[in-house]
Amino acid sequence: MNLEDQPPHNTCKECGQVFESSFELVDHLLEDDEEFDPYLVLPSGYRLMLGSMLRFIYNNANSPEQVKLITQSTYVTLFASENGYEPIEELIEEMVVKSALKDFDDSLKTLLEEEKPTNESGE
Repeated sequence: MNLEDQPPHNTCKECGQVFESSFELVDHLLEDDEEFDPYLVLPSGYRLMLGSMLRFIYNNANSPEQVKLITQSTYVTLFASENGYEPIEELIEEMVVKSALKDFDDSLKTLLEEEKPTNESGE
């Protein structure tokens, strides 16, 4: 059995609602004030935020350059952490800033698209 044979885990067993992704399903299952962002503690003590990374990869599945960037940045960060390189803080900051800016750009683009007038008179 391979991954293509597995159905997506995107249906709530409690209420039957079907979601676009497993991420939305998990968000649905959480209380309003809860957040689920699992992490891996690295040898340096830093946390690799796996949940955020997986959401980023999923949300950018159609943008190979973004997926390449995050996977390479994560790999280098893991290497630096494992081997005790000092500039790990710079690597993490750079990765977080790039990710945050990408998310901001996407949110802004979505907001602007929602505000576009629906007819030619601009109303």
